[in-house]
Amino acid sequence: MSGTPQPPPAIVYAVFAGPIDQEAVRRLFQGFTAVINNGGKHVHLLVQSTGGFIGDGVALYNFFRALPIDLTVYNVGQISSVAVVTYLGAKKRKVSANATFMLHRAYSSPQAAGSERLQSAADGLTLDDQRLEAILRQHITLADDKWAAHKLAEIWFSAQDAVKAGISDEIADFAPPAGMPLFNV
Repeated sequence: MSGTPQPPPAIVYAVFAGPIDQEAVRRLFQGFTAVINNGGKHVHLLVQSTGGFIGDGVALYNFFRALPIDLTVYNVGQISSVAVVTYLGAKKRKVSANATFMLHRAYSSPQAAGSERLQSAADGLTLDDQRLEAILRQHITLADDKWAAHKLAEIWFSAQDAVKAGISDEIADFAPPAGMPLFNV
């Protein structure tokens, strides 16, 4: 029947652009589930994201690490904040020569909060900083002065710096073969 959707091929090329939030988690879970359930063996995923919610980024990081198929993630422009953590969950990570990464500590902007809510926000931020730093230290190598700078400000990485630090495995472009379907997640 011509109207029946075709299963994805064994090697899938997909793109994701947007914030790391609950909707992104749902779409990525759904997409990977479809690939796995239809016999997919390897996903090449382009990611463009300025970050989002820490819990959602950590969920994707853990999901990517547990996938029973190969996953190669590509940064073709910018991956920032918790999206870097998500990116680190992939077994294979590539970056275009002119792409960048940015890391910063967790932050919150509570408005009209009393002392109890401010303390709760501080406790949550401390927990988020601890878990993010634990993940980052598992994957990347930075000099002590860079770790110290990370506590105070954003730190940026060029593609070359990202490879040196272990954020990316190599400089390479996302390049689906001609005629290969491209999926949008």
